[in-house]
Amino acid sequence: MKTDAALTLALFMAVPSLVPATDLTIARSGNAVLLSWPLRATNDFCLQFTTNLSPPFTWSNASDPVTNGTDLMVTDGGTASRRFYRLKGWEVLFDGTSTAAFRGYQQTTFPPASVWAVTANGELQTVAGGTPINIITTNQYSDFELRWEWKAATGGNSGVNYRCTEEYSDSEWTGPEFQLLDDAQYSVPAANTIGAVWDLIAPTNKVLVPTGQWNRCRLIVQSNYVEHWLNGRRVVAYYLNSAPFTNLVVANPNFNQYPDFAKARSGYIAFRHENTQTWFRNIYIRQLPAQ
Repeated sequence: MKTDAALTLALFMAVPSLVPATDLTIARSGNAVLLSWPLRATNDFCLQFTTNLSPPFTWSNASDPVTNGTDLMVTDGGTASRRFYRLKGWEVLFDGTSTAAFRGYQQTTFPPASVWAVTANGELQTVAGGTPINIITTNQYSDFELRWEWKAATGGNSGVNYRCTEEYSDSEWTGPEFQLLDDAQYSVPAANTIGAVWDLIAPTNKVLVPTGQWNRCRLIVQSNYVEHWLNGRRVVAYYLNSAPFTNLVVANPNFNQYPDFAKARSGYIAFRHENTQTWFRNIYIRQLPAQ
């Protein structure tokens, strides 16, 4: 749809398995174009743009949606005289049924249902009382955005390690951890609470939900830059391999004995089992360009 010279030429191409193009809308607001599409369970697709449809195509990620209510919406006031847009499906790591995207840490298969269970509600559950086993993605990732939802029973504890490898006995000694914890039940340092880079960087500006309710989690890893998001707020931002981060690692006895900690440029994503009852759902990932 062509607007006018001050706006953007927008072309929508929907992924067939997602929302049909007829459900997309475009509207004007001053010199901006408002692009919106219905919310379906979670944001299972993102918006990309290009300024040229001549091959080879170069697609860039548009701004993240500014709302997460009934509709997902992007306000694009770019300076380009013309842009073309498409919806790009996220890679679904867990859709409520299949665990094919994961295997056990240092194992070749997914752990048994007595350790990790898929519930009737389409959730991935850590089962307390057995032998805890972390799971990792079958693929490795360098630069990415990961989104998921997490909740816990009283006293629940878990986490997500990123860019991790398998040379040590636990994934927490190889890659930083997005901490997941039922904060209400623990008296621990701020750097060990939900949203933290576990035992290294405390979260700020976070909003908690009551125990047993779903937390919306988001992790961005792009080159050396990392962001942790919790319930719609950015709670941590830092740089891997920077002097401040390296100093924290060197001073921490949990990590300074592992010389390869947080050094991998690409690695697996691990979902932790701490022998408590927790649940994951709607786990999506998209790869990002290196910065």
